[in-house]
Amino acid sequence: MLKRAGLRLTPQRMAICAYLAHTERHPSAYQVYEELAATHPGISRATVYNTLNTLRELGAIVELSFGSDHTHYETNTQPHVNLICLRCHKIIDYYGDPGVDALMERVRQETGFQSVAVKLDLVGFCEECRLQRLDEIRAMLKTAAQDKFPQTRNSKEEIV
Repeated sequence: MLKRAGLRLTPQRMAICAYLAHTERHPSAYQVYEELAATHPGISRATVYNTLNTLRELGAIVELSFGSDHTHYETNTQPHVNLICLRCHKIIDYYGDPGVDALMERVRQETGFQSVAVKLDLVGFCEECRLQRLDEIRAMLKTAAQDKFPQTRNSKEEIV
């Protein structure tokens, strides 16, 4: 795509494209830079950011943005849903049927809007973060109860 757009295929751009083509992750620009800097010492952060922006503009990758410091890039162009964790920022690909076809048809019937593509992100908490948060809430409740009722009786001797 870079070549068809009339851009030079520099070694740095080729390294970025190769990395994106082989990763299973949804990397941030910083992660791409960190991964490549070790093996390509001549690569700069500006080159990574500029190349990612160019690839995004060309439609080769999709930008997943959920906060100013949490922009990641989607390299998988197959239809799927991104499950985005608000806590750890992990992105999980879901390939099951989310019912998008029915939604698109309903929107077309109700509004006349004909959609040609769908980008579906579900934002919430992954299972690990959800369970950690439940443990944190339980700990807070336990601490609050102990603070409110510090004179709890722990043995029969205290009752007498």
